[in-house]
Amino acid sequence: MEFGLLGPVEVRHTGRLLPSGSGRERLVLATLLVDAGRSIPAELLITRLWDTPPGTAKAQLHNLISGLRRRFRAADPALIETRPAGYVLRLGPHHLDLAEFRGLAGRGRAAAGAGDHTAAAALLDRALSLWRGPALADLAGAHADEIRETLHRERLAAAETKLDAALALGDFDTVLREVAPLVAENPYAERLYRRQMLALAGAGRRAEALAVYRRAYRRLVDDIGVEPGPLLRNAERQILLGRPTGGTAATSAPPVPRQLPRPAALTGRDPLLDEVAGRLDGGASPVILLVGPGGIGKSGLALAAGHRLSPAFPDGQLYADLRGSQDDPADPYRVLERFLRALGVESAGMPRDPEERVTLYRSHLARGRMLVVLDDAADEAQVRPLLPGSGGVLVTSRRQLAALLNADRFAVPALRAEDAIRLLAGGVGDARVAAEPQAAAEIVRLCGGLPLAVCIVAARLALRPDTPLDELRERLAAERGRLDELAVGDLDVRATIALSCEALPADARRLFLRLGVLATADWPEWVAEVLLDAPPERARALLGRLTDVHLVESLGRDGTGQERYRLHELVAEFARERQAAEEPPAERDRALERLLTGWLALASEADELLGDPAGGLGVEVPAPPGSGARAMRAGVLDWFETERAGLVTAVGLAARTGLPGLAGALALSLSGFLGNRSYTDDWEATLHEAIACVRPLGPGPLLVQLLGGLYNCHLQRDEYDPLPAVAAEQLSVARRLGDRELEVRSLRNAGLAEVRVGRFGAAFDRLRQAVEAARDTGVAGSLLRDSLDSLAFAAWEAGDAATAVALLEEALAVDAAPAGSLRTAVLRYHYGLALIEAGRPADAERALTAALRTGQEVGDDLGTAYVEQALADADIRRGRWPEAAARLDRALAGHRKVGQPDGLAETLRAMGDLAAAEGRRAQAVAHLRQALDIWRRIGALPQVARASARLDRISAAAGDEAAALAYRREWRSILAGLDADDAALHLPPFLAG
Repeated sequence: MEFGLLGPVEVRHTGRLLPSGSGRERLVLATLLVDAGRSIPAELLITRLWDTPPGTAKAQLHNLISGLRRRFRAADPALIETRPAGYVLRLGPHHLDLAEFRGLAGRGRAAAGAGDHTAAAALLDRALSLWRGPALADLAGAHADEIRETLHRERLAAAETKLDAALALGDFDTVLREVAPLVAENPYAERLYRRQMLALAGAGRRAEALAVYRRAYRRLVDDIGVEPGPLLRNAERQILLGRPTGGTAATSAPPVPRQLPRPAALTGRDPLLDEVAGRLDGGASPVILLVGPGGIGKSGLALAAGHRLSPAFPDGQLYADLRGSQDDPADPYRVLERFLRALGVESAGMPRDPEERVTLYRSHLARGRMLVVLDDAADEAQVRPLLPGSGGVLVTSRRQLAALLNADRFAVPALRAEDAIRLLAGGVGDARVAAEPQAAAEIVRLCGGLPLAVCIVAARLALRPDTPLDELRERLAAERGRLDELAVGDLDVRATIALSCEALPADARRLFLRLGVLATADWPEWVAEVLLDAPPERARALLGRLTDVHLVESLGRDGTGQERYRLHELVAEFARERQAAEEPPAERDRALERLLTGWLALASEADELLGDPAGGLGVEVPAPPGSGARAMRAGVLDWFETERAGLVTAVGLAARTGLPGLAGALALSLSGFLGNRSYTDDWEATLHEAIACVRPLGPGPLLVQLLGGLYNCHLQRDEYDPLPAVAAEQLSVARRLGDRELEVRSLRNAGLAEVRVGRFGAAFDRLRQAVEAARDTGVAGSLLRDSLDSLAFAAWEAGDAATAVALLEEALAVDAAPAGSLRTAVLRYHYGLALIEAGRPADAERALTAALRTGQEVGDDLGTAYVEQALADADIRRGRWPEAAARLDRALAGHRKVGQPDGLAETLRAMGDLAAAEGRRAQAVAHLRQALDIWRRIGALPQVARASARLDRISAAAGDEAAALAYRREWRSILAGLDADDAALHLPPFLAG
């Protein structure tokens, strides 16, 4: 696709103009495109869409994003990604005119800096030709105006650089043609008048050049009450004296300091370098602030930008290392003395008063155009005296320096993986990286994209050319000691991080060290509260301190409204090291237990709000942390979705640190959501971790519940072989405990395990025991309901619909769950299945419709798909074929979304039934064969028999007796092994004859 922002917002695909949507959709698209590759917080998008966001803002934003995804799905379904805190547009192979403009403009500036003015003029001309009019020309509103203004400053800077190249080439006609409209658009830009004067003088039109000066003088004095500055006055003086003119006006040649150190080679920073240089070139932004953690490459980026901008700052460059991250930060007034000496001020003329020194410094810099680079600033007070009144300033700092209100702030990110690999290859050679590409990729991942770390690794490997990359990868991957490998000479990642840590006050340091235990990618604000056992306000303030020095990274608000944070991997490793060395184990363990208990408090309440709580967790659950609880209660499913990774990590953390009760309770509290959303890998992993640490404690209720959860997980994954063994262990533990309720639950699972493998006799025996035990006084009524439901399901599977209907009606009569609970929805689903087989499709539709409504309300995608398929079966029996087809399309999409094989096969089976009913035999055979293949693969023998029996009848009707005979032998053999009769085949009436 080709995206256009330099004019009206446009999207083209294969040369065809695509609709770009409503004004709000175009604004969202433009915002994502301007910062392509960067995550844009949802809250930020909302504030840019509405001055006063409505209550439905989040939902409306989601719909806008969904609309954009639908529009571009054919070209790239993965164009816009959802992140925990917002959205990111991955440009990938697609073309964006703004990106091309910036690339060409950056190359043009580089050519100008190298003195190749012909190439510079050509490149910048190509860049400017991409503009089709005002940027975002079809968008209105404050945010669109803000983007438009920023882009137009970039356009103006590129145009001015092109004018300078033309002046240097003596192409005065081009300058005069192109500068006139720029002057009209920017009537107070003295630098444009100056270029116009120089071009006129160069073309021999001195009188006109002086007339331009008089016109500029009147405009500036009359409109804004200021006189022209020194550059414009100096240009007039040179023209009056008849001196040669060109790219710059002749001056009396004051000292031109060139203090910038030589920059290291940059890798992967070209887009950011272009943007920073573009903001400074032409005065688009007078102060640029580069912030980020130690080792991220702020200084290298600042130096590279400074050297690139040499032509734009002809009066020189001043540089100072302010040592802000060290114990002895530089005195800004001492730095001023050094700067003034570089500007030609002798000792006798050096003011002793600090304020007079500042005044003299600013006066000197006002005479021309100079760049000041201030590296590693400590705070705003250190920087302010060093800010000139004109020219450009580049500041780097580990702190945010939020009080520098007029600064244009850039957070320098970690390197992308491909760029970090290029940086590594630059140190060790392309051949070594090409020989071990996987090891190289893992090395840069373990370095976390930190340029300093990658450079250290490259230096170490360069010293040992015979050492395989994989050997160093193994040492970096070790659980401890990674930072030992990231030091060479005077480069040391640990020491770099320590500089930021040592300056922290005690409580901020304590929080930082404890955050190292989290082992999760990101986390919400309340985590700091419980780790410190501190009030929210205090925890928030300390997080602010850590964020300000870039030990912690703020990710903005997530989809539930919580502030989220993260630690860089190497920073987290440092925090774990220091915690082990500085904090007593007992304090660390108490903090960790508070954290895990906080997760459990939130997860258990969220599980309860979903409608089918685990219950009986066996540990005391306190009130959940306030800010986390508010976010969770506002949207349980959204909260679970956002916190899933953290919760899964918490289970493992509890298991590894010897807290089996917490590990088990957390795993159970997660089971409902993970099963509901079909996150079966996480579900199984958390249960196995919890069971492994709970089982050594011996028989207990928690172990029974965890085994029950594992049973349900295997069932949902259509893994039938492990079910009997898991159910047998669960039943054995329950009976050893003598707990009647747990025994009933275990008997149900044991019986249903037998149903899944087709042993109906054993299944009925177990399930009847469960029903009889559940009728005992003192057993929860819900267990009788569930046991009746399970026995009814077994009867339905075996083909006894009448018995199933009777049992389910009794189960519904004793059901005390809320009408909208998932458990009741499952009961109605089974009732609907039994009513279909009993020849009552209209009654089945009523039961299934109620189940469908519940599933949709709670977001149960898997259950909704199953119910849609069952409703389609009812429609087929009633001859409502179009309705059945529509339902089956929805069911198929739902099962494909969650990746549930049995559900997919059930839907294909129903599609085969529909095709057979309509006389479309070839399609019926195709659908049924697909279903048969799936059921054979997962070992669902009753289902294999049902599909084979249908294929037998359809093949026979089509005259293919050989195929019919093969299918007939298969289903009869299976039924004989299952001790079941033809009723278990659930054949529809039109195939039963």
